Amino acid sequence: MSASEVPELLVCDTSFVGLVAQRQRHPERVAHWDPDVLTRIDRARSAISVFTLAEARAGYLIAPFSRERIAREERRLQAFGLLPLDDEVLAEWVRLRAATTDRTLPHNDLWIAATAAANGAALVSCDRHHVGLRELLPEVIYLPARPDAH
Repeated sequence: MSASEVPELLVCDTSFVGLVAQRQRHPERVAHWDPDVLTRIDRARSAISVFTLAEARAGYLIAPFSRERIAREERRLQAFGLLPLDDEVLAEWVRLRAATTDRTLPHNDLWIAATAAANGAALVSCDRHHVGLRELLPEVIYLPARPDAH
């Protein structure tokens, strides 16, 4: 990549953000992921929605995490760009919601998908239900959580 090229923007959902942390500590858990896709992700600007941040923080309370673990997770989350909830995301959520009335999608996942759509970015997810949004989003990069989950 030349100095003048801007890296691709990828919107990472909560499932991916959680599993990507294991890539360094337990590489065998994600060894089934396509190496070419991982290279693409490594070269990109990775961002998260405010809904991913909210889900992560709710997870701290539900788990419950120690103060040290929360601080570690917050530092890790800061490595991702944070994309705001704005009028464009709202418009995309409305479009996606209207197009998916026959499907059961978790609301936060629909907001995360809308964030990707509003930013013209690919959505990186380990949630199988995002695959059903491929025709509605710029791109869905599906990385199954388990090798048998294709």
